[in-house]
Amino acid sequence: MEQTLTNPQGTEVPGTSVAESSYTTPKDRLERLVRSYRDRNDPDQLEQLIQTAREVLEATAKPDAKLLHTLAWALYIRYKDVIDDFGDLEEAAKLERKAIEASPSDSMDHRRFSYWLAQQLGDSFYHTGNVDDLDEAIGLIQGSLKSLPNKSPMRAAHLANLGILLKEKYSVLGVKDDFESACQNLETAIASSSEDQHITATWLEKLADLYDVKHGNLGRLEDLETVCRLRKDSLSATTDDYELDKLARQVQLARTLYEIFEETRDLRELRESIALTREVVSATSEDDPEWLDRIRKLNVTMYIMYHETGDLKDLEEAIDIVKRYLEKATKEHHHWSEQLSNYSNYLDSLHSRTGELAHLDEAIELGRTGLKDIPKNASNLQIVLGNLSIALSRRSMIRGSMVDLEEAVSYARTALEVTPIDSPSRYIQLHNLGSILLKRFSRNRENESDLNQGISLLRQALTSISSTNPEIESILSRLASALDTRHDKFGSSDDLEEGIEVARKAIASMVNPYTERPTAISTLSALLKKRFRAEGSLDDITEATSITQNTLESMPEDSPFRTDLWTTLGDLFAAKFSKIWVSGDLDEAVRSYRCAVEHPTGNTLRRIIAATSVMPLCLSLQEAYDIGRTAIDLVPGIAAARSLETSDRQHLLSFSRGLAASVTGAAIRLDRDPSEALAILEQGRGILGSSLDDIRTDIKELQQVFPQLAEKFIRIREELESPNSSQFSDELGEDRGLRRRNAAESFDDLLDEIRNMPGFEDFLCPLTTDQIRAAAAYGPIVVINSSWMGCEGIVIERQRITSMVFKDLDDGELMERAAGFDLGTPDMLEWLWDTITSRVLELLDFKETPSDQQEWPHIWWIPTGPLSRFPLHASGRHQERSGNTVMDRVVSSYSPSLKALVHGRREREVATGPNHALLIDVEHTDGHSRLPQVRAEIKVVSEICESMAIRPVLGGQSKQDMLSCLRNCKIFHFAGHGYTNGEDPSKSHLCLSDSNDPLTVGDILKLNLNERSPFLAYLSACSTGRVQDDKFIDESIHLISAFQLAGFRHVIGTLWEVRDKYCVDVARVTYEAIREGGMTDDSVCRGLHMATRILRDCWLENLDKNRERLGQGDEKGLRDIIPCDNDEGIGGGQFPAYWVPYVHFGV
Repeated sequence: MEQTLTNPQGTEVPGTSVAESSYTTPKDRLERLVRSYRDRNDPDQLEQLIQTAREVLEATAKPDAKLLHTLAWALYIRYKDVIDDFGDLEEAAKLERKAIEASPSDSMDHRRFSYWLAQQLGDSFYHTGNVDDLDEAIGLIQGSLKSLPNKSPMRAAHLANLGILLKEKYSVLGVKDDFESACQNLETAIASSSEDQHITATWLEKLADLYDVKHGNLGRLEDLETVCRLRKDSLSATTDDYELDKLARQVQLARTLYEIFEETRDLRELRESIALTREVVSATSEDDPEWLDRIRKLNVTMYIMYHETGDLKDLEEAIDIVKRYLEKATKEHHHWSEQLSNYSNYLDSLHSRTGELAHLDEAIELGRTGLKDIPKNASNLQIVLGNLSIALSRRSMIRGSMVDLEEAVSYARTALEVTPIDSPSRYIQLHNLGSILLKRFSRNRENESDLNQGISLLRQALTSISSTNPEIESILSRLASALDTRHDKFGSSDDLEEGIEVARKAIASMVNPYTERPTAISTLSALLKKRFRAEGSLDDITEATSITQNTLESMPEDSPFRTDLWTTLGDLFAAKFSKIWVSGDLDEAVRSYRCAVEHPTGNTLRRIIAATSVMPLCLSLQEAYDIGRTAIDLVPGIAAARSLETSDRQHLLSFSRGLAASVTGAAIRLDRDPSEALAILEQGRGILGSSLDDIRTDIKELQQVFPQLAEKFIRIREELESPNSSQFSDELGEDRGLRRRNAAESFDDLLDEIRNMPGFEDFLCPLTTDQIRAAAAYGPIVVINSSWMGCEGIVIERQRITSMVFKDLDDGELMERAAGFDLGTPDMLEWLWDTITSRVLELLDFKETPSDQQEWPHIWWIPTGPLSRFPLHASGRHQERSGNTVMDRVVSSYSPSLKALVHGRREREVATGPNHALLIDVEHTDGHSRLPQVRAEIKVVSEICESMAIRPVLGGQSKQDMLSCLRNCKIFHFAGHGYTNGEDPSKSHLCLSDSNDPLTVGDILKLNLNERSPFLAYLSACSTGRVQDDKFIDESIHLISAFQLAGFRHVIGTLWEVRDKYCVDVARVTYEAIREGGMTDDSVCRGLHMATRILRDCWLENLDKNRERLGQGDEKGLRDIIPCDNDEGIGGGQFPAYWVPYVHFGV
């Protein structure tokens, strides 16, 4: 009777009938090896068996069917259980065919050999995909079945194997009849198999696989649920003796449960899937090749669980698990780069969840590492590229780095390019690139192509994704946000309506409420708020408020998203209050904004924005102060990344515009100590210049006492001062900014180390009250603060610091006048005198014009906010000739901040360095009018410089020539056109002959001339002290301040347009006074003061004689500023008081 052996791997092995013999022949030895292998399952014995079978066959004269089958069987077993070698399978099939041919067609051996050939052909199909092999195998099993008695113990195995072969055919062709036949055969086999539980478990698993194929073809949930039930039955039927099979079936069941979760979003299924996978990982040795794949699956499902629950513990566990994988795996493992990218992605999520930027930095560096390690032809390259682009774009929005953003765009484009057109996941890369382009548009709102292309890519992503795919929510949400942005840009009501419709769809399709809901809800709320403002429907604002409040309630208490939602809620209540004036709405707006400001894990920018929004709404000045005080402490942090470009940092700081002034104003009005109010103002504005001053500070004393710390300071400074514009590279995986970011962190650590040294406790610390008063040793310092409350002053004298409130001046009038283009008219100058400057001079007891024998008092003005545009130095009632003007009582200078003034005064001696004067005249500039007087001006300056033993150097016209000469000059004089960039002050510039390569603020800021401390930069060009956009006003970054920060002790410039013909006279008188004054610090401001008074007096004489009407004259002589936004504004006319714009900044 035929024997059946089931080896530990569950392979059924029909035995070969043998008889015991007392003779030891090769054939006897073969029979003993067969019996022994059945008993022990020893691979070494299998090799002996195969070798012996070959020897016996070679020695046999006639084909022996049973010997042929024995060798075929042994080779097949080696293929199945030992070495997956297709050559063994091919040889086994050939031998089995010969065995069939050598056996009578009606014999049991013929039927048995046919059965084995069917199995071999079925396995051959897995390698070749040849359906003919499959059909032949099916035919052989069916033929064998027909000859089997109904009660044959082999019938169940035949039925099962026929079902398995039909399953494979169904998976290829999808014919329903094949499914029905496969199902019937497998179910019959299972029902008739009661002797071997393990075999039943195997067939149950195969039946589950059949339904799995059907689910893949038809997508019906009930089929997937059947798969799950059958896999559970199979696992229950698997005994502990078959540990490997049990683990494999647990893996399959875990996968099926996860698939059910994906369709039903039932967390019970996900939890059960995770529990099974945990059990499998625990039961698998770390040395087992399967361990890496199993722990990989566990970390992925844990990450999915986090997205469902928002529970930080789930995310932290996913991170721990993926770290275990990476510690064990080598780079050669086929999932290495994918898992490194996943780790990066998890850290990105950890940053989003906790607000810790260090996690995002680490995520990016891991992403870069993964990108370097992955083959460029890898199938998952687009995933690695895409994840890295997302992390970079997110950091760019937080840190403001355009380098990060441009790099993100590049990686996202590459990810899309390497993704096949027919890839089912192409929508991911379309979504990523579209989203990142929209982020880039938010930085440059003039680049409409980014906006339009971004929206187009998102629409393509929507057409590429199934409507049931849970990821459709994020695409819809981003599209809604993009439509909102386009509505803001162009005001189209169609965009507003479509945005609302798309946002509603996004929320309806949402599956991950804790990680996705805040963005979608905030977008819909913003859109509904705008429609409410436009149409006034309370239904819109009520709906927006309700969904935002409900989402807030569902967020974890420590979620950073709560700040976003509270800010959104504050916006909604504020908008509602502005329409219907219900006090309760105002209270709710203030409460919501305050929660946003005080939420510790919230995004810093969001918290600051909330503070700037809420302070004007507070009915209590004390509450406004408290909220603002919390926010002002956050401001230095948003610009702490010293590694960033100037334009990036000023972009970040623009979000805090007006905050420092508001808190300062509140402090003054609450009668806080003036020094406290001043400290607040210094803390929250002028940060960019202050940080540049810090790294360029004089460290001679530190070098003498602690040379090692000084050496470290210099090394870090050199790294931070190194060129950063080429940080971005097209080479994938390269980050040239990493060293600079590390240097920035090291700088802060070094400051702490230095401050722990005796005698250096105050090194680069905020100014003390004594230091502030000491700064007034050469004359009073007057800070004029402006905010939504109005205008306040802080007057610093050597013995006291005094605050004052200008009660006659409200914010509305100030903003209205600042928005005008008549800042130099007699009416404006009189208004400034009456409301502000006369009161300051009265407080200082400067009540009359000094006599010729008296030394003129000197005031340094530090205006803030919109007042930075006003000519405080020129204010007064000039036409009355009563001396009731600032310039008839004091000499005026300006400073961007108190710290800048103190920094410049650290060394008050005459500047050292070469006695060169770099003189530049640019008469012709593309796009600007000719300036016929610039050569005459340079000639006058050159002659006076020679008389002071300063050698004039007529610099080249190129930017590089100028930059080279600037490093070795004592005086720099530029006569030409100036240009203000309203979108990016760091791109404001002096116009050179080559209009494509001007000298920009950014170029100047990269110069560090502090060691030589050049004496004077005279910018005889228009608007060199102008900041066009209010959002940048707090940082006072313009051409004048740039030269100051570069190291010039004095800078003369202009607040707006100046007339060419007067520039010559102003320069002549100023330089003559500098010469007569011995080129001291005082000589510069006093020289400019003398020049402008002379011009003022001439202007008064001309008014008396009525020889020049306001606005008349040759416009071609104006050294115009042409704003980037083509705002013609004041460029077309002449200011009546043409002597007003000239200003001095310096010590």
